[in-house]
Amino acid sequence: MLRSIFKNTLLALVLLQITNVTAAVVTSHYQGLAVNANMELTEEGDKPVFLILHGTLAWHGMELPKALQTLLADEGYPSLAISLSYGVDNRSGFYNCEQGLYSGQGAAVAEIDHWIDYLQQQGYTKIAVIAHSRGGAQMADYSLRHSDKITQLHLIAPMHWSMQSSRERYDAQHTESLAQVLERIEQNPQQLLLEQDVLSCEKTTVSAAAFRSYYSPVPEKNTPALLSSVKVKTSVYLGSNDPLTPGFMAQQALFSSNPLIDLVMIEDADHFFRDLYADEIIEDILERLE
Repeated sequence: MLRSIFKNTLLALVLLQITNVTAAVVTSHYQGLAVNANMELTEEGDKPVFLILHGTLAWHGMELPKALQTLLADEGYPSLAISLSYGVDNRSGFYNCEQGLYSGQGAAVAEIDHWIDYLQQQGYTKIAVIAHSRGGAQMADYSLRHSDKITQLHLIAPMHWSMQSSRERYDAQHTESLAQVLERIEQNPQQLLLEQDVLSCEKTTVSAAAFRSYYSPVPEKNTPALLSSVKVKTSVYLGSNDPLTPGFMAQQALFSSNPLIDLVMIEDADHFFRDLYADEIIEDILERLE
């Protein structure tokens, strides 16, 4: 049950109550925006709570976060799956590219911290985090800045990144090279790029700052490099059928000397860990709880 109400948070709607589990949509206010999450509450004492973060331009209602929350609730663990706002008020569902993109990679850190503070205000003292894909890099970045606020870090198919690979992928799909776009941005960093492809959005409006954050080395987007400095116990889950796994494994040397990192390969899982592969992840996570 909610233990207190954060002063800027409204419990918007109780959707479902069965036995000792309650699902609730939570709307909070962050930097003038309504931001949304789904809370799974249990009545089983002082178990740690899990904060769950989605991948690129996704949301808390997509298949993987929902499956993770259901599995945790079945074991009596509360969880909060959040949707990053990307600067959009009351965002719900997958990101609508028609509205343009003005929020960059690094903006997630402060927004994650807002939700961690929310959980602390509810009285939770042990907060573990789970993040998928690009969210894995963002959560790893968060952990480096706020290691005192979380107990464990669990990353599912976290992204890896390099300037070279980013340039090669972009150039293969566009007539204007990535170097040319970044040069235009350097000449006018306050501009809006029109009819611009960014991430999975095609021919949308994107701020120069947002574009640069996704396609330049700053902020750090390469999870293997971030893991080298992580200060909390961390597990990384990779799928053997995920085409991104070999690229991640190729950089294992960046974090192999960090004793806090455990790498777990889930056989036959793809990037989204559908069906029973999510069960394997939660089973492993719960075995690692202190």
